[in-house]
Amino acid sequence: MADNDTVFSGRRGGRIIPAVLVIAVGVLFLCVTLGVKFPFLNWANWWAWFILIGAAWPLSEAWERYRATGTLDDAVWHSLLHALAVVMVAGIFILGLSWAIWWPLFVIYGGLHMLVRDPRRRRGQEVR
Repeated sequence: MADNDTVFSGRRGGRIIPAVLVIAVGVLFLCVTLGVKFPFLNWANWWAWFILIGAAWPLSEAWERYRATGTLDDAVWHSLLHALAVVMVAGIFILGLSWAIWWPLFVIYGGLHMLVRDPRRRRGQEVR
């Protein structure tokens, strides 16, 4: 079988993370409907699990960039930080945490984001 015929080659490889995430959410919902109890799942906030799907794209970009370069460069960190922001929001909803207590996480996130150079910018050039 040629490389371009495999599911994991080229551009299709970027679908692995989103696919695994969607499968995991489906398995979680199936377990709940079968009566399995998860202490971390607040059923009143079941919709918040779909927010996690928003983290799939930046995680996929980070993985593809890491595979291409073999290093954790600024573009990889940039994508990972974007995924982290989505995961933090989803986590607060899923776990039923109070925004009044956990909002400093986003200040910390802002500081981490400032440490990573935007991969779209080159020295001496502005982003348009």
